[in-house]
Amino acid sequence: MIELKETYQVMRHKTITLVIALANKIINELNFVEIINRSVNWDTNHWVLSPGQLAKALVLSTFTDMRSPLTHLQERLSAIDLSYLLGCETDEHSVNAFNVGRTLDRIGDSDYSRSYETMTLTALQKYNIPTERIHADTTTVSFYGEYDISTMKLTPEEKQELLRIEQGYNKDGRPNSHQVLVGQLVNETGIPLVNSTMDGSTSDVEWNRQALDYFERLKQHGFKEGLYVADSKLVTSALVTRMNSAANRVSFVSRCPANFANKLEHRTIERAYVANNWESLGQLGSGKKASSYRGISFTDHICGSQMRLLVLESSSLVAQTNQLLEKEEAKLAPLIQELEKKEFACQADAEKEYIRFKKLKNLQLFEFTEAIEKHTHEKWPRGRRSASTRPTVTETYRIQIEQITHNEEACRKFISNKSCFVLISNVTDETITNSELLGIYKGQHVVENSFRHLKGPNLASAIFLKNPKRVEALMMLLTFALLIRAIIQHRMRDGLKKHQEESDEIIFAGWAGKPLERPTFKLLYEHSINCYFERESFCEYTFQWPDVQTKELVVPLLKLMGLTVAELLQ
Repeated sequence: MIELKETYQVMRHKTITLVIALANKIINELNFVEIINRSVNWDTNHWVLSPGQLAKALVLSTFTDMRSPLTHLQERLSAIDLSYLLGCETDEHSVNAFNVGRTLDRIGDSDYSRSYETMTLTALQKYNIPTERIHADTTTVSFYGEYDISTMKLTPEEKQELLRIEQGYNKDGRPNSHQVLVGQLVNETGIPLVNSTMDGSTSDVEWNRQALDYFERLKQHGFKEGLYVADSKLVTSALVTRMNSAANRVSFVSRCPANFANKLEHRTIERAYVANNWESLGQLGSGKKASSYRGISFTDHICGSQMRLLVLESSSLVAQTNQLLEKEEAKLAPLIQELEKKEFACQADAEKEYIRFKKLKNLQLFEFTEAIEKHTHEKWPRGRRSASTRPTVTETYRIQIEQITHNEEACRKFISNKSCFVLISNVTDETITNSELLGIYKGQHVVENSFRHLKGPNLASAIFLKNPKRVEALMMLLTFALLIRAIIQHRMRDGLKKHQEESDEIIFAGWAGKPLERPTFKLLYEHSINCYFERESFCEYTFQWPDVQTKELVVPLLKLMGLTVAELLQ
């Protein structure tokens, strides 16, 4: 029974925040507890709470506003009413680090990837989530501590298969980090479809090979065949040939790396400037920093198949390149000053040094006019000079730089290569325009956003876990927490799109009450941070709005998802 109250009351009992209630509702709809319990080996006689319930508690703990480590699980959940979330007869003291650790062990021993896929498929079907594009990328997650496998009964072969936390330079720019590599496949709205935790030294090329295996499995489960989007590490001869195979073709778009196919990127950019028939593709994004693009598309035979090469020139890159050219010119002054200080015994030596100077790599963008000046020095012997005394005459030569100009051809190539990049795709027909292909590739940020949340302090920026199987299980559960966030965000945006198609009414539920444009999970979280369900008696709750303004911001967001406050605990 839920009684809605319009006035704020002081919290007297344990509570459930609005966001946790919403997350709990979605978790239940995806049958999370049942799927986990079916996938792991456990004995009901030895568990007060099931592995599924304990895993659910861990997932829900990531929706609190605390920044304490996941090892302090009881602190995270101390103010939350677990009796409703996990069952009215829950022994809350059973939700502790020891029992959650046991749960992670059991999940790590199970086929947790298959369990996650089952829940993802359920979510796609239940919430009508599109899968026209799949984005792939990797990140590193740092850990503290070392494995203690002395208590694990493992064969030598099993020890070889353990996940390895390895030292390396992580993708946040920190050297000597103990890390694992995390790969994700997400759809165009940021729903994490696949999550894979790999050894810290796994290369992006190896991840792309595995990611294509996952992608093919997803299609077998009934996914609509869409476009596979990844960064330049996807583009190797072996993977491009695989994606173009007649038996199992994968439509893809990626950035052409500089060293691929005998410097294909450089040659294609040169080809574009020779053709000089650019197509204006307009501005991508909004705001003062949004870039304008122009492009030229070519079709070429690469790795045994016809491929599309789209050369793109970005206005922001052009501006950056011009600034870079100015910086290169500023570097000339100390080099020239050092050169002009040198003295040479003969003109031939001076000419030889000037030739060496002009060959310096960072001077190739400029041309110089030089003069070799001869200087005569007289040195008289000491003492009184007689009529026959003559000085010793020595000649030295110095190089003088008289004029500096840009090497027009070298500067043109420098600017064109720095301000352009090339997209490569096996979609060669006109079903996707150049502008659409650019927009699809730039949509790669959705997986980067997912990683940013994964590495946030309320999830897992630095974790201390000694058991490798626990690491893999934990990363799966954290990804599931991201899935819940992404579902909430998708439902709000999908609801807003339908609202705008049916009505001209503006929803003032954005930041600071501004018109709503692209609602995010963070927006809902911040708006509802003081909204609680409060337990009045055994499994009976009241709800309280802190103020009218909060209600006016939160109610429209719930309505976009087809929900009311009263339905969150049903």
